[in-house]
Amino acid sequence: MEDKLQLYGELGLGSRLKRLSDILMKEVQIVYNTLHIDFDAYLFPVFKVIIDLEAATTTDIQEAIQYTQPAITQALKKLTDKKLVTYKIDKLDKRKKIFKLSPKGKEIHQQMIPLWSVIDKQVKWLTEGSAASLTLHLTYLENQLKEKSLSQRILEKYTI
Repeated sequence: MEDKLQLYGELGLGSRLKRLSDILMKEVQIVYNTLHIDFDAYLFPVFKVIIDLEAATTTDIQEAIQYTQPAITQALKKLTDKKLVTYKIDKLDKRKKIFKLSPKGKEIHQQMIPLWSVIDKQVKWLTEGSAASLTLHLTYLENQLKEKSLSQRILEKYTI
């Protein structure tokens, strides 16, 4: 059956990008689950900002990734529940929490550095190339993912 979203051209762009985002998140989650890494793919941006800044408030995270405050709060709660981050109350402003990686978070981070490298390379490979338009390039990308899933591509290249 033909892909109607592809046929809708630029009118379907937002829907195609959402679908692609969902596919990428699901595929990376498959990789984490297969490798027994207790991490949720959607937590990556918030987790990575904390890694990069070493200590971050919700405002720091919001400025860095431009997510909504509720989305950041939800991700921080999940990261805290998983014991990947800890926080302390800011001494100057008691309303602020400063988030840092926990020892478990540091361990998971070290475990994921080589995996993130493989993920990055596989997504780069899939997204390289030139097309006359974004929609044509999306079609190429979607077709590549139908041929072989992102999780399969990553797991074939990843060695522990």
